[in-house]
Amino acid sequence: MRKLRLRPHPELAYWAVFFVLHALIFLPVVVMDREEGSLLPAISFSGHSFDQIWRQVFVWRSAPDLLHFNSELVLAASLWGMFPRLRRTGVRVGFVAGYQIVFGYYLYEGASVTFFNLEPVFYSQFRMATEGFAFFLQNARLTVAFVAGTVGLIAAGAMVVARLARLALPCRSPSPATRAVLALLAIVVLGQTAYYRQNTARSGMVFSSLAAKLAQNFAESRRVYRNVKRFDSTKVLQAYDYSGFALEQRPSIYIIFVESYGSVLYNRSDWRVRYRELTGRLEGRLAGAGWHAASARSLAPTWGGGSWMSYTSALFGLHVGSDPQYYALVDKYQLEAYPDLGRFLKEQGYRYYRLTALSMGLPKSAWRKYIDFFGVDRWLLYEDLNFSGPEYGWGPAPPDQFSLQFARETMRSETDGPYLFFTITQNSHYPWTPLPRLVDDWRSLNLPGEPPPASSELIEHSERRRNYWNAVAYQLEMLTDFILSEPDGGAIFVLVGDHQPPRVSRGEDGWDTPLHIIAKNSDFIASFGGYGFEEGLGVWEPDPTFRHEAFYSLFVRQLLEAYGSGGALPPYLPEGVRFEGEMPRPAAPAP
Repeated sequence: MRKLRLRPHPELAYWAVFFVLHALIFLPVVVMDREEGSLLPAISFSGHSFDQIWRQVFVWRSAPDLLHFNSELVLAASLWGMFPRLRRTGVRVGFVAGYQIVFGYYLYEGASVTFFNLEPVFYSQFRMATEGFAFFLQNARLTVAFVAGTVGLIAAGAMVVARLARLALPCRSPSPATRAVLALLAIVVLGQTAYYRQNTARSGMVFSSLAAKLAQNFAESRRVYRNVKRFDSTKVLQAYDYSGFALEQRPSIYIIFVESYGSVLYNRSDWRVRYRELTGRLEGRLAGAGWHAASARSLAPTWGGGSWMSYTSALFGLHVGSDPQYYALVDKYQLEAYPDLGRFLKEQGYRYYRLTALSMGLPKSAWRKYIDFFGVDRWLLYEDLNFSGPEYGWGPAPPDQFSLQFARETMRSETDGPYLFFTITQNSHYPWTPLPRLVDDWRSLNLPGEPPPASSELIEHSERRRNYWNAVAYQLEMLTDFILSEPDGGAIFVLVGDHQPPRVSRGEDGWDTPLHIIAKNSDFIASFGGYGFEEGLGVWEPDPTFRHEAFYSLFVRQLLEAYGSGGALPPYLPEGVRFEGEMPRPAAPAP
């Protein structure tokens, strides 16, 4: 007796594979973007015209889902079905190779949009990718099993695609109905290519084109390259020539960038309530000890990562919006000095300290290059901390409470004069867990103990959001304790967010971050009120009122007004200085 064998209908199998191949392309970004991504599109029909519904279904959906398509693959499948002469093995092999290229680029684009809210630009991201990967390999403890598993996974994926391609490009001719649908899809693709032109390069298009993406990427890469090459230091030297100004009083200054401290906290209704309660409580603690605060929403030059661009923009008064711009500055200002905030204060008699507490280190030659670039007198590194306790999170790193307190004790023991201290916190870095605990005696954190359990990506998104909130709450509590324990009543603290937190932010959350200036000098704090700052720690204005690159000129101006000899003040530059020919970051509305 013959066994009954169930075979899927060839036409149904064809369309199933057609959609699966496209779904695989967009699956990574849906997985990465848990804030907006979904398996199926959310299309609203109620109260919408036919044209609006058509646009949702066939033209534009900014949120990633699995029903987006690549124009080249649609056209390839259509041509294969309509022209028998193309049904050859060599064409199928080319299709598989092309699919791998499409998949790789869309994976790269998805990571760029999800983590940095930017369409990909080869020239801007090449150095970050290559050096970041090399840094990872140098410090990660990769096992043979991990490497073998990764290679095996890639090979298996290629084999699956090759197998699916045999069904997507069958040897037999498709039915007339299938050919008609393929022809309709080809007309839609060609029509959108003609009508929307460059918009087919954007990730939100339902039918997007790899050719258009590559053309846009190369064009933008060329623009950034030319922009970097045209940089002229003359404007910088003129804008920040503070040689005629002097401080009569010199308060010590702490500038602390808070990792992943972004506007998502006050733009999301659930976090906004908790953030308002937390800042209100911390503001009360500060006020009870005589500290005053002024705060603003400040536009950061980067989103989701690239902290070095954010704090360099603030300290240099220069909009540094891409990696090539940053590294061009690092290379240029080795033998000559950039007139940044650190060098201005050094000329006023300050000693300049920096702290980097990451246990993952750079070669000494790299540190030397950064020390020369920033003009730091002493850079405290992980090995200087003499830390033997459990380490946490990214890096990993010691608890920020320990690192900051150790740095302050070191600075006060090494100099009787004023100092400028800069650092960026580590414990609120992605993945935001595990977190250290706050203790009464920071030295007790430097005791050997069991390392905290490693974090995992395999968690619910709600837990990831909860981890982020806990990390921010820890940082703000810890920084408040740090300020309250400051023995110098004349000190000034500046707390700034570097960028939005990745994975839990959406593009519509914006690019701004909180900026707080805290001191006991009430007149100094009040002087920022005329520049868009609000009293206290709250940042409730509906729109950003400040930019990171404006911080340098404003801070120097207000320092001189409060602690200088009087007289004329240098100008406030609300947009800092921009690279020659650089265009402001435009909004990108739907086509």
